[in-house]
Amino acid sequence: MMNRLVRRLMREYPPAGAGRFAVYSIPDSSPYSDIARTIERRVFEPFFGSTSTVMVEEYRRYEAHSMFLVAVDRELDQPAGTLRVIKNSENGLKSLNDIQGEPLHLSARRVMEYHGIDTLDKCWDVGTLAVLKPYRGPQNEHFVGTMLYGLFHAAACRAGIEHAVAILDGHAFRQLTEKLAVPFETIAGTGPFEYLGVKGTRASYLPVTKVVPSVEGYMKTLDPQTRITLRPFLARVIYAEGLPDPVQIR
Repeated sequence: MMNRLVRRLMREYPPAGAGRFAVYSIPDSSPYSDIARTIERRVFEPFFGSTSTVMVEEYRRYEAHSMFLVAVDRELDQPAGTLRVIKNSENGLKSLNDIQGEPLHLSARRVMEYHGIDTLDKCWDVGTLAVLKPYRGPQNEHFVGTMLYGLFHAAACRAGIEHAVAILDGHAFRQLTEKLAVPFETIAGTGPFEYLGVKGTRASYLPVTKVVPSVEGYMKTLDPQTRITLRPFLARVIYAEGLPDPVQIR
């Protein structure tokens, strides 16, 4: 059923260019946003036991303020991955609400003071990043994941967003900070904690305006051969280089 919805989406909103992947920016109000939710469920259920009931309960307060970047494989007419952006509203940001309870007990005000966030209207929450199994791992050069992060960064910069928050599993946090030099840091200096049954999770903060200088500085430290090898990954994240322009769905 999801593949049929993807095919209908591509017929109604044909992407430009000829690359293998297309990306759509889809608001919660569009029926095509169910493609993103299905991807989330298919990824998170086997990894974290997040059934559709759990996902609905976790995200229902934020649905009206969610936007999805959805990557589709144009060659196979099927979805590849999604990133959910949660924007500020009267319900706040999910990541900041979730860390108010056990075990961190951090209020949104404390987080804002610690990281110099003047207003949450200039802060986005990376609610989820979910890549389907055929598109994960080094054999696929992490293309879909880095593509979604790169397009998130580009969209945030265009919108004047200065800050981002997320709750990242330990592997994702290490990959972003150690392999790609994306300057995520733990919120208010907190350590790893268990979140929705997953140990080693990090409550994470990203100064969006520091992403480019951080990654560019890292590239300068690399030896020439390593720089050549890593540049495609890094350029996707900071410049959205070689990535499709998202098709905007209204």
